[in-house]
Amino acid sequence: MNVAFLGLGTMGAPMAENLLRHHHSLTVWNRTAARSAELVKKGARLGATPAEAASAAEVVCLMLADPAAVDAVLGGAGGVLAGLRPGTIVIDHSTVDPACARRSDEAVRARGGIYLDAPVSGTRKPAEEGTLLILAAGPEAALERVRPLLEAMGRVRHVGAVGQAMAMKLVLNGLGAHMLTGLCAMLAFGARQGLDGRTMLEVIGGGAFSSPLFVSKGARILARDFHPDFTLALMLKDQELVLGEARAAGYPMPSEQVIAEILKQAIADGLGDDDLCGLIRLFEAQAGATVTAK
Repeated sequence: MNVAFLGLGTMGAPMAENLLRHHHSLTVWNRTAARSAELVKKGARLGATPAEAASAAEVVCLMLADPAAVDAVLGGAGGVLAGLRPGTIVIDHSTVDPACARRSDEAVRARGGIYLDAPVSGTRKPAEEGTLLILAAGPEAALERVRPLLEAMGRVRHVGAVGQAMAMKLVLNGLGAHMLTGLCAMLAFGARQGLDGRTMLEVIGGGAFSSPLFVSKGARILARDFHPDFTLALMLKDQELVLGEARAAGYPMPSEQVIAEILKQAIADGLGDDDLCGLIRLFEAQAGATVTAK
């Protein structure tokens, strides 16, 4: 397929590279053009603007930071819609709110295109390995057309009508935020009680509360490895999207509000560019104890 991939950050670049590996014709664009260089060396073509990148594409993939970025790249000056051909499928892999997905769908259909929201669950390593979980929503016939493309990047699950994949992704990220916050808070609490970090993680992993998330992030906490696969700043963005949807529905989410405030404090303390597991540093500072392994 002839694909335009727009947005080459931590997740977008390896996702686009997997399309090249599966012999798709690829045009790339990124707001910071230098991030396109490696993919261009490997055979991708560089698009000067989103419109130019989309103009010859059968499929346009977006992997952008937030709703404002999606709105700008899709409909702004030189945006995708200006170059979109009738029948082109636009797939949004970004994590945005369902309202943004429905807005994008309406704009794409008005230009004769077809829209799928297809956010991904996973971090940098699954993106590199092509093992992401891709949540897809929108017309099933369009999904089947692009399924081979998506399966170059991961496994696909159709979850319903436009907007519902974004809703499902917010469920996952909201749950993940609760789990990660709880892990960091309790590890710091345990360290304050004199417990060894490795012992805590082994006990957690051997019981009813075990989780692959705790295994992977726990190992990185012990290694003091906070290089970002997904930043705390992006984690806060997603929790604010959850809270915005909840407010619109009249649904109070007090635990989500507390987590958002914790994340705001972590970011104010300079941890916004840390990986999610960097949240441990906020709780360690509050507890006056560091999680270590003997």
